[in-house]
Amino acid sequence: MFWLVLFPLIGIIYFVYNQQKNRIRTNVSSDKQYEHAIIMGGSISGMTTAAYLSKYFKRITIIEPDDVLNETLMNSTAEELLDYRCNLKNSNTLGRSGTSQSYQIHVLQGEGGKILFDLFPNLKNRLINEHGAKVVSLKENFRFVIGDVLLNKNLTEDLSWFCIDRFTLETIIRRELCSSFNQQTIQWVCNTRVSRLIVDRSTNAVQGVRYRSKTTSDEQENVLYGDFIVDCTGRFSSSIKWLKQDFDLTIPTEQLHVGTGYVSFVGERFKTGNSTLDSIHVGGNAAHAPHHNKGFLTTPIRQLNTSDRNSLGLLSNFAVYCINNEYPPNDTYESLLEWVKEHLPNDYYLMLKSTKLIGPLLPYRRAFDDRKYVESVGRRWPRNYVLVGDAMCVFNPKNGQGMTHACRQARQLNEIFSRKYSLEEIPYVYNRQASSISEECWLGSITNDWAVPSLKLVKTDKNGQTKTYQRTDDPTLNCLPPQIPLFMQFLQWYTYWLIKCAAYSGELTTAFIHVVFQEKTPYSLLKPRFFFRILFASILDSFNLTKQFLTS
Repeated sequence: MFWLVLFPLIGIIYFVYNQQKNRIRTNVSSDKQYEHAIIMGGSISGMTTAAYLSKYFKRITIIEPDDVLNETLMNSTAEELLDYRCNLKNSNTLGRSGTSQSYQIHVLQGEGGKILFDLFPNLKNRLINEHGAKVVSLKENFRFVIGDVLLNKNLTEDLSWFCIDRFTLETIIRRELCSSFNQQTIQWVCNTRVSRLIVDRSTNAVQGVRYRSKTTSDEQENVLYGDFIVDCTGRFSSSIKWLKQDFDLTIPTEQLHVGTGYVSFVGERFKTGNSTLDSIHVGGNAAHAPHHNKGFLTTPIRQLNTSDRNSLGLLSNFAVYCINNEYPPNDTYESLLEWVKEHLPNDYYLMLKSTKLIGPLLPYRRAFDDRKYVESVGRRWPRNYVLVGDAMCVFNPKNGQGMTHACRQARQLNEIFSRKYSLEEIPYVYNRQASSISEECWLGSITNDWAVPSLKLVKTDKNGQTKTYQRTDDPTLNCLPPQIPLFMQFLQWYTYWLIKCAAYSGELTTAFIHVVFQEKTPYSLLKPRFFFRILFASILDSFNLTKQFLTS
């Protein structure tokens, strides 16, 4: 049992050590603003970063590959925008062709909401009063199952979940940003893609970018120079390629492919005849490898004014999903219902059977975990260049970390600027601190992903050597199976018993939700009273006394 105590202690020491290393002496400078920042990507991470950096730069340019300032997105009424959202045919529809996952189900977790609502003071009221966003009480309208374990409903705090679809959220943030800043302060360059960086290798600096318009056949590159460049282009960022080409810099990476597939859709919920089911506004069944590879999630995105007595007055987003390549169908709603009836608890079949489908079934099968270890490069990292959000770290979205992770990193960048570090020092400090944020979310995502039967692991080391490992019964693939790190084995054991204990403890469930919301660090779940409760439950399991202990 020694290792059961050793590993949490190592984790705590590692966390404290990194916190100390991040406290680097600041370089006191004047309050003079910098001239120009360039942000590649205008989604939530790009807009949040732009809003923060507006305090330190006289001018900001957002280079965005999509047509996000078109008439429909910028000027539609709430009803028109909803109608447009519900009739999207695929990711190539006007507006967000470069962000194919934006139409899938997303959640705005607790800390992410706090950041956005603090940064954009009118945002929350506009979303609620004009666009029907809903704040759901987790004490009253929440039910969540992980694998086959129902989390305890007796929360010690009345936590809430802010419910809105990403499409509407992103559109209204963009309107808020444009109304808050004139074009001289924040300029948008849309329908444009960055083709490469402008660098000075002698000073290890990125000086600007070259970009091309997507609306013309002209191959001519435009040039834009800046004092600071931020990559917010998401999971398919070109930064790894550019840094290798321009600085001969290899960034160690790690990818976990677990065969995740989603089918998302919007529907109006109607009464099922079961008041308990009808009271669930946010809920579902999380896939939990290796034995529970299918999942379901629903969250409301709009409150509806309706005279239909059978309607619940909720327009909801639904996701039926899988891991381990066990994909749900998306050809017809009837075939999806049959799949749900066969593979998921009957409650979710009844909910979907009583839902009126609005809009198409939208599949997505390109989700994976992808960690870029930018902190390992140290001071070899180029000056005045950083990655924010998915450009640095991508997660299998089953835990919904993405938007909040990006907002936290943007806020961290703001805090570093506010401490008046020198501009060339900022990327080095940021990489360390932002990577700590990524690591929290990363461990929360990959702990169970390591248990997926068909896991494929792709690792690139600091020398650029790439190795692929895969669990498979196909001998022709000639791949070694990935070996689970010892620390990951501990996390899997701890998480398993944490969830088991949370089924009987409102206190543990509340603490767990705070971590999922990214309001508290995962290390908060290692508090002595939690750790020893979980340890005792594991020990007593061998004597078939676990249930008596958990319910006592």
